[in-house]
Amino acid sequence: MHSGKDQLYANPLGEISAFNFDNPVVDVFPDMIQRSVPGYNAIISAIGLLAGRFCQENSRCYDLGCSLGAATLAGLLAGFVQPAGLGWIVLLAVATGVFARPHLMPGPRVVLGVVILAVSGGLLVHWLPGFQNYRALYLVRFTPDAVPFTLFLNFDKTAAGLLLRGWSHSRLTRAADWRAIAGTVAVGAAAIVPVVIAISLGTGYVNFAPKFPPEAWLWVGVNLGFTCLAEEAVFRGFLQAQVRRLLGPVPGGSAWAIGISAIIFGLAHAAGGTTYIVLAVVAGVGYGWVYHRSGRIEASILTHFAVNATHFFLFTYPALQR
Repeated sequence: MHSGKDQLYANPLGEISAFNFDNPVVDVFPDMIQRSVPGYNAIISAIGLLAGRFCQENSRCYDLGCSLGAATLAGLLAGFVQPAGLGWIVLLAVATGVFARPHLMPGPRVVLGVVILAVSGGLLVHWLPGFQNYRALYLVRFTPDAVPFTLFLNFDKTAAGLLLRGWSHSRLTRAADWRAIAGTVAVGAAAIVPVVIAISLGTGYVNFAPKFPPEAWLWVGVNLGFTCLAEEAVFRGFLQAQVRRLLGPVPGGSAWAIGISAIIFGLAHAAGGTTYIVLAVVAGVGYGWVYHRSGRIEASILTHFAVNATHFFLFTYPALQR
């Protein structure tokens, strides 16, 4: 969405047709709705305040007539993002916006790059204060021998991913573009999945355990839209891309960039233990190759999700109880 100024009806029309929510309307809709609905911003703010005051755990809230999702976002922010959290998001947004300028001098670019990595990394591993992420699942055992699983909707992590994804990459808008990356995704997934699964089985991290639990669709949405998007945007879309840019004409620069981002990706999963770090590094090398080969963050996101989905649906998840 471009969020341009609404001038669709600024000039007289020779023929008045029925209103159509088409692409020109989508491009200016934020401006259109603010000017069309009296007190729109006040209404949205009030929804957030009321939601924060009256919504309780396990409440069901419905955003009826949703177009921008602004009411839902206001309610979520009211309960799960505090002022300190908004401060981190604003800092990251400003840093990425300035960093994206094409003629930025090398010195400021390095400083901003460090700030972006520090803030986005802190958001990814939940080290920065100001967030109370929503707990969607609590201590669920998908199989009797599995470690109990808790699932959070991590707004801190997702905010970092969306900001870096939005500033660093253009969107794929044509079916032909998606078809162009399909082959790389398929090859990457076919190469990564057997290696990761072999290590997981060999170390006793998982067993073969096919399943489709009732929570599957929730897991799919959160893993693809929150986890994979955020992690690939930070580790491949930003870190790997910037390391490659920094190395310039150094021989093997692409391989170094893939390896460095994969190692840091593995260390970011240290809370899962040594085996989990090794698995993340190995998988990170594969995701990095897919990103390098395709040049598209969507390709590494889909490959990442394919690996995670194979783990979830066919093997012990998240790991065997020891």
